[in-house]
Amino acid sequence: MPLRRFGLQLLALAAALAPAAAAATPPASPRVAHATMVYYAVGGATVAQIRARLDARAPASPDGFHGDAFTRWSFRWHWPGSANGRCRVSEATVTLHIQVSFPRWTHPKAASAAVAAAWARYTRALARHEQGHVDYAVAHYRAVVRAIRGATARLRMLPRKNSWT
Repeated sequence: MPLRRFGLQLLALAAALAPAAAAATPPASPRVAHATMVYYAVGGATVAQIRARLDARAPASPDGFHGDAFTRWSFRWHWPGSANGRCRVSEATVTLHIQVSFPRWTHPKAASAAVAAAWARYTRALARHEQGHVDYAVAHYRAVVRAIRGATARLRMLPRKNSWT
């Protein structure tokens, strides 16, 4: 018997022998590396109920797109000024903030093991997808730092009173 098939049979046997209370325990939500996870609750005992709850509660992106998960990142920078009014952009500090809004199933006791398995597969795939967005931002961090630190800043003091008033 192939090892993969044997492993699946062992998994099925372990699930059958596990106490009933263990079946009601929600699976752990997948994590996305390098991001702050913000979860929203999703209920439902069937795949159709869960889909309806996801559609109703999914986060929206700034452009109005609703998806089951959403990754948002922002680069923030700051550089010191000097006494002569010049900015020292070569000394800029740059931070990257990444947040992933992600569903967390409340896993009602009425849900079957098949629904729980489908949820686990789906959220693993969803986490891999969101990880791609996070990886993109992380991969471009050094380029943003180089661009900011390599820039020149020519600031002029604005007059206290606008010339057109």
